[in-house]
Amino acid sequence: MKPLVELVERGGPVMMAILGLSVILYSRCFKLLLSLWRSSRELDREPAHVMQLPQLRNAREDVQESFRQQRIALGAMIAAAPLLGLLGTVSGMVTTFESLSGHSMEKTMEGLARGISEVLVATESGLMVAIPALMVVHIANGSVRRYMQKMNRIERSAWSDVSP
Repeated sequence: MKPLVELVERGGPVMMAILGLSVILYSRCFKLLLSLWRSSRELDREPAHVMQLPQLRNAREDVQESFRQQRIALGAMIAAAPLLGLLGTVSGMVTTFESLSGHSMEKTMEGLARGISEVLVATESGLMVAIPALMVVHIANGSVRRYMQKMNRIERSAWSDVSP
């Protein structure tokens, strides 16, 4: 816990927002992956010949719509993370320039180092939140694509069973 507190202190006030966003973002990412995994497992458990075409279509539409809604929300949060990092960068630059104005040389160097550190920590934190989440959404997109392919195969099989 102490390293996290130190990171927040070093990154400036915007770090609380980045930290809060990361908690929400990654809990939503986990929820998305878990729901896709459950849908796929459910499809594997249910024998294809038992599923009716309306059931197949409803399941496919539910997964597609759920993923679309989640992707929109996750995309907004992923975009917000580096922007919050940029806000921390600007805040750190303000701190840096304030330290340069009217202080002794020793205090100026200390303020300069603290401001530059804040800039780098905030920028890095925003990117470190966004980039892995972007990869999770990419993985989820692949899972949805594979799920849809599996649904299409099952549906084609069901149609061939119905046809004379």
